[in-house]
Amino acid sequence: GQLEFSNGGWCMHDEAAPFYMDMIDQTTLGHKFIMEQFGVRPKTGWQIDPFGHSATQASLLSAEVGFEGLFFGRIDYQDLELRRKTKSAEFVWRASPSLGANVQVFSGL
Repeated sequence: GQLEFSNGGWCMHDEAAPFYMDMIDQTTLGHKFIMEQFGVRPKTGWQIDPFGHSATQASLLSAEVGFEGLFFGRIDYQDLELRRKTKSAEFVWRASPSLGANVQVFSGL
């Protein structure tokens, strides 16, 4: 069998009102542990149950840590319905216009 780590943070941080350094620190701690113990780094982010999604998550903790994709499980019900109707559940999240393509990440529901 094969084990694949997703997200890899020490915990799943809140995205609604976090301090970005806490997001970075807990992710760095988790990634360090996985690298030391298993010799790999996570390639995807997965936020299963946050209360909101921030551009900080998409820019600092997705593209910049080398994630190839970011997936999340909870979105606003109106946004979900619109995405179902328009078949746009997968998209490229361009989180920072000032940082350009360096911080874009493939995202999906």
